[in-house]
Amino acid sequence: MFISTLALEYLNGYFLLKNKSFLMIDETTIQSVLKKITASKTFCDSEKYCTLLTYLVDKSLAGDVPKEYSIAIDFFKREKNFDPSEDTIVRYYMYRLRQKIKAYYEDEGKDDEIILEIPKGHYEVKFLPRPKTKRNNGRDIVSLKNILFLVIIILIGLSGYLLYRYNALANRARIINEAIDRNDPIWSDFFSNNLPTVLLIGDHLLYQEYDPQLRRFRFIIDHKITSNAEYQEFEAQYPNRKLIKSEQGSLPLNSIFNLNDLYNVFFSFNTHIDIKLSSVYMSSQFDLTNINGRNIIFIGGFRNLRKLNYIMDQISVSYEYAPDNYWRGRVIVPSSVPDSFYTFKATKFDDTHYSDLGFIAKVPGNKDENYLILTGFAYPAQIEVVRLVSTPLGLSKIYEQTKNKFKTFPPYFFMVIEVFGLEYSALESKVIYIKEISENSVSSKRTQ
Repeated sequence: MFISTLALEYLNGYFLLKNKSFLMIDETTIQSVLKKITASKTFCDSEKYCTLLTYLVDKSLAGDVPKEYSIAIDFFKREKNFDPSEDTIVRYYMYRLRQKIKAYYEDEGKDDEIILEIPKGHYEVKFLPRPKTKRNNGRDIVSLKNILFLVIIILIGLSGYLLYRYNALANRARIINEAIDRNDPIWSDFFSNNLPTVLLIGDHLLYQEYDPQLRRFRFIIDHKITSNAEYQEFEAQYPNRKLIKSEQGSLPLNSIFNLNDLYNVFFSFNTHIDIKLSSVYMSSQFDLTNINGRNIIFIGGFRNLRKLNYIMDQISVSYEYAPDNYWRGRVIVPSSVPDSFYTFKATKFDDTHYSDLGFIAKVPGNKDENYLILTGFAYPAQIEVVRLVSTPLGLSKIYEQTKNKFKTFPPYFFMVIEVFGLEYSALESKVIYIKEISENSVSSKRTQ
């Protein structure tokens, strides 16, 4: 268990004053503790925090305890005119570092004999022996209240498990009755090419900003900042606003429903998939060639496609968000007449009812891969397009509405779905446009 600063200070005084002795920790032991922490699973993927912790340990060992200003200049390479009241990078990283140290001692380091600590408000690293478990008149310091709390937790956990098993069995029975045909035109290609499948969730970028009035960090989701390029534009326009990008994005509401619906598909084909966030998997450092050799399924909003926008370019489809409404927009698709386009636009009927636009595209990869984009402007369309392709009833609806367009449903296509509904739910939907994608035409564009 992670020990608080106050407890450690008290423990330190107890050893010095009561026992007149203190366990001296030599530098070799300190370096061993540091090495174990930075190699742990909590720290191994966080190079920045490993180097920051090492920097602070080295400074503490040298007796040169740094201040916030010196850390900003020496470690974060800020300019000499660094102002901690405007730039909170040191406090942010120190807060995250302390959280990681706490997580380490709650997991891998729970039995460590030496505890590393950085007291809040200070930057000196302390190494202290873990205190022995105290006894009270021969009895453990575990109160009846704690035992009762533990029993309640166990009962809640058991009840939750039984409820989960009941729902899982009921859901499995429902799914078996609604299994998707293994020869389905949309899905069969994904599970017959023996390639791994990645489900990408279009998450929202999540930022933190220090609020001097509240004296704490606040999480921010800005739907106009969905990429590094848009953040750079924001930073240039508002240089005094210091946003810090979180390591993980924020899951949109639609993903909660969509994952449950898509489980029907994966269960029907008895297949395993990897689930990734688009903000990480399709980051600015991501090389598009790395999606070769795997199928990709994307669920989310148009604004969260990120690098998958290149697929939209391949099929000559574009989209635009309304300047006055971040949940409305239009989709522009090429017509049969050269240099002409069809434009589809969402419409608001009243304060509660409106139409939304969804989009489904199945596109061939460079070799045997398949890419499926399930997206829309607002939550009703984002949820509805996934529901349509996740059950036999929804798929039948698509095939019925497009049967006059093709003799057989094409293996690759894109379609626009009009969704009528409320703010967070769809009441009705229909295919208003569909076009077959030629595998040769997509391949030729990729080689241009």
